[in-house]
Amino acid sequence: MNPLKQHGRRGFTLIELTLSITVLAVLARILVSATDSVGSMTETGNIEARLHRSSENALRWILQDLRNSGFQIVDGRTYPHILDNGVGTAGFAAYTYVPAPSAAEPGDPDFGPTRGLVLCLPSDLDGNGRPETDADGNGTPELDGNGDGITTDDPADVAVLWGAGVGTIHPDTRLVWGHDDITYVVVPGPTGENELVRLVANGAGGRRVIARSVDRIQFDTIQSAGGGAGFPADAIRVRIFFRATNAEGHAFRSRNEAVVRLKNSDQGTASDQALGLGEG
Repeated sequence: MNPLKQHGRRGFTLIELTLSITVLAVLARILVSATDSVGSMTETGNIEARLHRSSENALRWILQDLRNSGFQIVDGRTYPHILDNGVGTAGFAAYTYVPAPSAAEPGDPDFGPTRGLVLCLPSDLDGNGRPETDADGNGTPELDGNGDGITTDDPADVAVLWGAGVGTIHPDTRLVWGHDDITYVVVPGPTGENELVRLVANGAGGRRVIARSVDRIQFDTIQSAGGGAGFPADAIRVRIFFRATNAEGHAFRSRNEAVVRLKNSDQGTASDQALGLGEG
């Protein structure tokens, strides 16, 4: 018997070790690549979902205000007022602001003008969720100041709430318009991220951040749109453009827009509806 055959084979050859290491390296590289891909997909999904939520929330706030507003002349000022590139004119100079810079460049689908908006709303002095009116035309609106659920113009209901400068009664509709204007603008936030904010009384009555990562906002009347814009004369078009960048510098864009007819307009009663609501 050959003594060399009495012992079993021990260990691996150099070639076998090299092949094993190579295969393991390839598998590790594939695993790392797959992990990176999953992480990138997750980040992309998170950014897109965040922009979508911000878009829906911002438009919901704006539509609620627009639907209750109207084309009106209140205390000599004509509403709504477009702040073209942040500039307020014709009695709205105090609303002039510096718009947040837009990252969009000429040729980009989201490139365009920045236009904020100042609007007025019917008053709700007694906080019952219903606009006040002067039903009997005596110069004093019916309120529910004592909280009994009954609106009257008796002193018990109006004495504390109604007075000079509180609101303006429309001579024809007798609807009471408040003096705390609502303004929507896009400005730089404290971290440098653009913020869409809702200001009450130009900020004196409150400031709320409606959305972040807003590249720009554009409100239009048929006049600011150059006429023939395809929406009614008693309507406002709003376009909100979002932009966010991931860690690799890739830009994500989202857009939401609507055309809304303002029901409390001097031009006549308009239906309370949004036209062309969508996101792209």
